[in-house]
Amino acid sequence: MNFPRKIAIVGLIAATLAFTGCGDTLNIGYVDGSKIISAPQIKSILDEGAQKMEEAQNAAAADFENNPEWTEEEQAKAQADLQRKLIGINQAYNAQIQHKLEETLAAISQEKKLDVVIDSSESQPIIHMGGVDVTAELIQKLQ
Repeated sequence: MNFPRKIAIVGLIAATLAFTGCGDTLNIGYVDGSKIISAPQIKSILDEGAQKMEEAQNAAAADFENNPEWTEEEQAKAQADLQRKLIGINQAYNAQIQHKLEETLAAISQEKKLDVVIDSSESQPIIHMGGVDVTAELIQKLQ
């Protein structure tokens, strides 16, 4: 996790404290984002996205192979079109993952009465002490 992201998260926590009042207890949950990709529903979305990207690349390779007479300009346009298509596929599948995670984390947050759930991976922890680890529950609900 990069430094600006950590600053943003600390700012979010500070803002949450300001809005909830200093005397109230803030219930923080956290997940290890690096472990979430193993959840079956997330892995399924990732696999489907990878398959769609491979299909797009194979189709573009076939276009190049079937059109050896293309000018450099036509080749550059086809390459740019492929890049746009791959970016679109990537964004679509990332949006699906984000939606699935937000939906599932909202349910977990409500069940556990958590005010905030943040990403705190083992390699770069944000939460060093306290908080509620909901990683296992998130993975279980994404079966």
